[in-house]
Amino acid sequence: MTVSEHNERHIEASGLDRMDHEALRAHSAACKLSKMDRRALADHIQRADAIGTGAYAMLARLLSKKLLYASVLKADEPCGAFARAGSRVTYAIDDLSSQEGRLFHGNAYALGQGGIPIASLLGATLIGMSSGSDAPFLQADGTFHKVRLISVDHQATQLYCET
Repeated sequence: MTVSEHNERHIEASGLDRMDHEALRAHSAACKLSKMDRRALADHIQRADAIGTGAYAMLARLLSKKLLYASVLKADEPCGAFARAGSRVTYAIDDLSSQEGRLFHGNAYALGQGGIPIASLLGATLIGMSSGSDAPFLQADGTFHKVRLISVDHQATQLYCET
């Protein structure tokens, strides 16, 4: 049995039923990813698969769905409404107070500086979402909350998506 197959069985046993699978698939299909983010997600999946338990197994599954179902932004396509690495996002969990942070891969920002690692369940949920959309926010215990992406702000010099 491969690590991915093991993770799928572990996640199914830990409470993700078919309805949850469909919700995550629908969320992923509504997302748009830059080519750079797609490449980085593949790296995050490999690292999460190597650990293979708990929240890392769920992270691998969530990111795998993003890779499988999300569409790719074209280089000349305006992407101001979509969250991508480097975006400053404003979001709310379960319609509570809004929060903000900058999405990042690797060590670009420290958590204490308002960074949201894309290799986390929150970052994996937000990446590729469009401003104004809602999504199921998978928790480490297999339950869901709701996250709303209120707004996305990109640096003024990046009006179009990178290739």
